Amino acid sequence: MEKRVERETSLELPEELIEEILYFLPAKNLLRLKCVSKSWNSLISSKSFIKEHAKKSSTGGNLDCSKLMLNYDESYKNVRYMRVFCQPRSLVSCPIQNLLRKGDPVDTVLDSHRMKKSGYDIQIEDVRILGSCNGLILISVNYLRYLFLLNPFTRNMRNIPHASSFTRSELLNAPPFTYSLGYDEYTDDYKVVCIIGDYAKPYHTHIYSSKNNTWKKIESFDKGILLDDTGKFVNGKLHWLAAQDDGVREIFSLDLRKEKYEVVARPENYSKRVRPFLRELGGYLSLISLSSSVDDISVWVMMKYGVRESWTKIWTSSEFELDYPGKVICGASPLCLKKNGDITVAFGNNVVVYNGRNVVRKSRVGMLDGVIDTVVYVETLVSPFGDEEHGQ
Repeated sequence: MEKRVERETSLELPEELIEEILYFLPAKNLLRLKCVSKSWNSLISSKSFIKEHAKKSSTGGNLDCSKLMLNYDESYKNVRYMRVFCQPRSLVSCPIQNLLRKGDPVDTVLDSHRMKKSGYDIQIEDVRILGSCNGLILISVNYLRYLFLLNPFTRNMRNIPHASSFTRSELLNAPPFTYSLGYDEYTDDYKVVCIIGDYAKPYHTHIYSSKNNTWKKIESFDKGILLDDTGKFVNGKLHWLAAQDDGVREIFSLDLRKEKYEVVARPENYSKRVRPFLRELGGYLSLISLSSSVDDISVWVMMKYGVRESWTKIWTSSEFELDYPGKVICGASPLCLKKNGDITVAFGNNVVVYNGRNVVRKSRVGMLDGVIDTVVYVETLVSPFGDEEHGQ
């Protein structure tokens, strides 16, 4: 049967076209297709295929394949979703489409039981999401005592050691630590960046290579006071906002290949607004800011990376008549941006899809109550161990 399926498929389509089609399939479908034949299994398991599939999957804001990772605060005792579907101090995943369909199913990705099953006998007291890249999630467990690189789809996870160069006082003073995750395509290496410092300058920077399993110290950050908890990965670089001495907020990046900090052009007039923060939306660098009256939120997107003139305001809440309380607008969180311009925004328990000035879809869900961390990701076959066949 296997040979017949492979023969009939190969007679109809060239191998190059089959491979191109496979790149655009969800990861769960690829796992099933590995059973079609030995050649398909070899192709889908190959390092080059997994790398290209992750690249195509992680760009374009595919709403059908995008998933939301949720981290709940256990103090919200009345949250039905947390009480029924997951334990306190756990991470759960939900397709964004489920939010729009009012679908209930969520999947517990990480809790103490799953950690023990993965070979880590650790009782979770606290878990935080620190970054996401190509289907991998960087998390901290028990107040930064442990760092893990996790693939929520394959359930593979890797413990990342703290740098030996960290002093005991640095390790004991967790709040000044800022961790971020990115990918160096040139060396095919997933890197973790740790910036250490409080309000003193400069901030010391350490970078971890998953390929070599080593940390090293690179140039310090002395461009201002960092305002972001984690860097946002776009175009091979991690990005942060930093406040200058004159109060102006500039965007800075760290090139993971050159390991150098650079200034990134920002929108001309956004500095007059308050509480800005950065996001990665559909592969684009995005800037979200509230007005001084905190009742209006704007979403800017750098349509052509590095070009100041390409910053475009794609969505402003004041352009829409929202039937939600004003306090919810302050918590508005853009989740996903599609190539056709659709933007998905969460307002508390309300999830709305806009296209221009039109509301495409909207839904009210309860599972967003009590969420303290979120990250949007796409399922991939990328392994946190660097060896894509490990554990699959």
